[in-house]
Amino acid sequence: MEEPFAQCDAMALSVPTKDHFSNLPNEMKVLVLQHLSAEDLCHVALCNRSLREAANYDALWRPLCREKRWEKFDAVVDLCVEPPFIPSSPQHGGDGGVGDSVTFAFDSVVTGSSWPGLVNTCKWKEIYMKARHLERNWKNNLYHVVSFEFGSAGYTKSSRKNDCSEPEVTVRGLAGEGNILAGALSNDTLHIWDISSGKRRHRIKVGIGRIDKALKMKNGVIAVGCRGGKIRTYCAQTGEQLQVMSGHRLDVSRLFFDGDTIISIAAELDGDMREVRADGDIRVWNAIDGTSRFVFESTSDDPFRCRPIGVDYFDKTVAGAYIDRKIRLWDAQSGVCKQTIVSDANYLISCHLGDGIVISAHWGNVMKIWNVESGECIRHFDVPGVDFEDWDPDDESSHFHFNGEFLLATSLSNVRLFNLDGKFIRDIISDDDIYKQYLLRINYVFGNKCIACDDCGRGPMYLWNIDDLNNVFHLVKCCMFVGDNAVWMSETKLAFVRYLEYDKDENKIQIPKIEVHHYW
Repeated sequence: MEEPFAQCDAMALSVPTKDHFSNLPNEMKVLVLQHLSAEDLCHVALCNRSLREAANYDALWRPLCREKRWEKFDAVVDLCVEPPFIPSSPQHGGDGGVGDSVTFAFDSVVTGSSWPGLVNTCKWKEIYMKARHLERNWKNNLYHVVSFEFGSAGYTKSSRKNDCSEPEVTVRGLAGEGNILAGALSNDTLHIWDISSGKRRHRIKVGIGRIDKALKMKNGVIAVGCRGGKIRTYCAQTGEQLQVMSGHRLDVSRLFFDGDTIISIAAELDGDMREVRADGDIRVWNAIDGTSRFVFESTSDDPFRCRPIGVDYFDKTVAGAYIDRKIRLWDAQSGVCKQTIVSDANYLISCHLGDGIVISAHWGNVMKIWNVESGECIRHFDVPGVDFEDWDPDDESSHFHFNGEFLLATSLSNVRLFNLDGKFIRDIISDDDIYKQYLLRINYVFGNKCIACDDCGRGPMYLWNIDDLNNVFHLVKCCMFVGDNAVWMSETKLAFVRYLEYDKDENKIQIPKIEVHHYW
């Protein structure tokens, strides 16, 4: 049904007809037309100008956007404002094609300057049309590409000819916002790029933490977790350092950042980036002036039990899960401990916050859902087919993830999808026989999209799109082989790292390349 959406506004007929429907009050027209689908409304709009105006009310189109969960494109990402990516060279093409197949047909939206005599397209109809186009691009693999290449300088040569060695420099984390992408490199540099052109704006020398969860960006500010227990913030536009926050005893290993508040935890990591020691503190900072607001500590005197094994932050609430089977909930604005939840299930693995709920995962395949305000367990269920006991408690990527609606649990060669009632929906299965022996772990969840790769770190990286209405996963993209799991995603873009093999002086070297897919 692509044709009605492309024509309904720009090609409304103007042939005069006897139309009794047009004589009805606008309120009556809305009452009648609200029973139609989006496609039917577009067909009505093609009849004549009068019917086009009747089918052009926000009261008709906003409920349709709400049904598709597209209201976010007004509050979170304004598709009526965000400019589309315009490719400047043929290399920006994608797998699904280039040109109009990717770019939204903006002449299908009526404005006063584009179609004199026609009423402007109402706001929520415009959002519906653009969101529909964007979702189609994600599902059908339609995008433009911009790549950032680093060159061969500074990479390790193999001691043997034709033997490919590990790259000396790797990309440890990515974070972006709008047209800016920040990358944390293992050579203690922070790079800031323009996403549209691929040109680097700033290169900053800083002792960066070792994992991607310590790099965040919000409201034009980049927050970086650093070695020595420090957190630094930078202006994404100018590269200027804004604040330096100190307090942790170990390297900062994870950050949450919502624009005005930073939540941080610290740990010592081994060579495989697994946590071997934590300082036990969850710290809350004022991102604007760099002051420390609160330090949330475990009440246990046992150094092993005071270590948080799972931390989450949502809507000014901080959740910390501890090995003593307690979940503590703090208010990040007042510092007050709102709840201490004690579970009678086996050891805690991790916890996630949702809208008024906190979800805990336990050894023995048990999930529990708690009410944040009352601390009561409102639901519990088993997760069949997932061996929690085989998971590494120091590696959060091997646990489960929560996207606000669905639980995603990893197991050998697949990811299992459950709703909050504990109903199993389906498995996501790796389609590569070579890598089915490895754990397929989730390394990024954004909205209704999930990225997973195999445990060995050398196999394909998969991107799935969750169809919220039918609870179905679609394999959208099988990326190139990756040597690092640095990924960032927004509603309109996907950025990831892959390592390319080159010959240099009769030796093979690996060079990182960041690829940004523009779906809008």
